[in-house]
Amino acid sequence: MRTVPVEVLADGMGSAGRPVVVLAGAGASHSAGVATGEELLRLVAAGCGEEPGDDPVAWYVARFGRFPDYFAMLQGEAGHRLTLPRRLFEGFGPTPAHRVLADMAAHGLAGPFLTTNFDRLLEQALAEAGVRARVAHDLDTMAMADVQEPLVVKLHGDYRDVRIRDTAALHTYHPVVDALLDRVLTGAPLLVCGWSASWDLPLGEALLRTAGCHPTYWLQCGEPTPRALRLIEGRKALVARVEGSDAGLCELRSVLARSGR
Repeated sequence: MRTVPVEVLADGMGSAGRPVVVLAGAGASHSAGVATGEELLRLVAAGCGEEPGDDPVAWYVARFGRFPDYFAMLQGEAGHRLTLPRRLFEGFGPTPAHRVLADMAAHGLAGPFLTTNFDRLLEQALAEAGVRARVAHDLDTMAMADVQEPLVVKLHGDYRDVRIRDTAALHTYHPVVDALLDRVLTGAPLLVCGWSASWDLPLGEALLRTAGCHPTYWLQCGEPTPRALRLIEGRKALVARVEGSDAGLCELRSVLARSGR
């Protein structure tokens, strides 16, 4: 994997002449205190007296012989099937990453947004920046989504409504979701931030089948997981190493601002 300075990503985004689609993973919400799947898996590994390495999902599969169920880990045995515990997602404020993304949207540099997160921090940041974005977290809103308007697509649902996880077979998306992903990903360049690519297999496949349509810019914290590396190579992404989503997006926005964008 070849890496480039953040300035190279900014130059590419600036010359694209259109807003970038943003894929924001758990890393975008991490500094707010929202629990990530990786943190939950590391707790499981610690309980087993083991070190999961750079890819806790791969460790879990090797250790237990099955893919981890993030929903079940959050809900617990007595959890409600259609929601996730409020205490895990309420009482937090948007991170610097969310605020940068919102500012980029307000200046016509970013959107639509794809997110694997259940929290509402990105939506809050967008609203505070004066961006009125439609939020799609169920099949009805996804089917009617206008990708030319401000849009947040919550691929796994919202913490108060995770019905969408029951609409497809294991490790696949409903055709409505896949169709929306294809429309979004073939329409503009893509910026990836805070996403390990370990949990969401059908999203990875969507990125691969739309590879070559537009450039991909990737902010990478630490070593990429094997699945992330496969996507980076498959989409020929420009990758910039950053300390985290907050620092990486703040630097990216600063470079874009210096160039008058």
